[in-house]
Amino acid sequence: MKFTENGFHFTLLIWFVTLCAGCQGGAFNMGEVGTSENPLKKSGELVENEVWGGRIQIVGDVIVPEGKTLTIQPDSVVGLDSETGAHEFIVRGSLYAEGKPDRMIIFGLLNSKQNPPKTGDWIGIRFEDTSPNSHLSYCRIQEAETALSCQSDSVQIESCLLQDNKVAILCDDSTPTIGDNQINKNGTAIKCVKNASPEITRNLIQANEFGVVCDDDSRPTIYYNEIASNYQDGVRCYASASPEITSNNIILNGGWAVYDGGRLRENYLRGNKEIGPEVVDRGTGRESGQFYGVDEVLDPRASPVPDAGLQREGY
Repeated sequence: MKFTENGFHFTLLIWFVTLCAGCQGGAFNMGEVGTSENPLKKSGELVENEVWGGRIQIVGDVIVPEGKTLTIQPDSVVGLDSETGAHEFIVRGSLYAEGKPDRMIIFGLLNSKQNPPKTGDWIGIRFEDTSPNSHLSYCRIQEAETALSCQSDSVQIESCLLQDNKVAILCDDSTPTIGDNQINKNGTAIKCVKNASPEITRNLIQANEFGVVCDDDSRPTIYYNEIASNYQDGVRCYASASPEITSNNIILNGGWAVYDGGRLRENYLRGNKEIGPEVVDRGTGRESGQFYGVDEVLDPRASPVPDAGLQREGY
């Protein structure tokens, strides 16, 4: 059989497309979309890059190994089945869960009349220190023991809603970026341990038991947030932790605005420790009626920081 040059190239192209269409073990699985009636059931370690969409039911631990990527499409619902165990995501490669303002990705427990969801029935998503790059945006993550545990410096958490978790975000000796999130109704909103130094900016941290907890030798930068109406302290420090706390509105927390550490600059402190909802603290010593045992206080504000807190719509 004779082929012209153009005919040969065309035949080769058809052969290649046909081969790819029939492949079952390709490098990137693009075709999995679950429905309410027939959700994708997932567990175990990924053997290839995968893209998930629609309704996904997690029936065992999911592991994204080094060198692999899991992408979750907007408007997906990732349901953890608590009846099959307390499962978690372990990310050693990369996870991209990037929703849209009107098409958020939801991670949470499956509804069950026999076993209604409760906080802590799934473990959460853990980014190990081998993860080279992961990004979550417009995700709602709820009902976990620790919703996001970050051991990797490269994790970006933006424009997410985290609620009803025991700990929303744990920074474990890492420097993730945490910005423009709504973090409410958790046990602890953000916890920093070991030498963690995350950037925590423009979040609404509200109605948790504790706002930001800093332990060990952690040094987070906390700026342009609204830390409000938490039942205990807005920012609590232990050991030798010393966060940089700049240009935040820290208001109406049941405990101290800041307790036992941290450098404060240009913050607006009002109505903390049940001192009176309209009382603004202008003290510059290490202790006052609204903060205790801090390292330094500079330039306290008489009026709120206008651009502190959540700046995005869609929640």
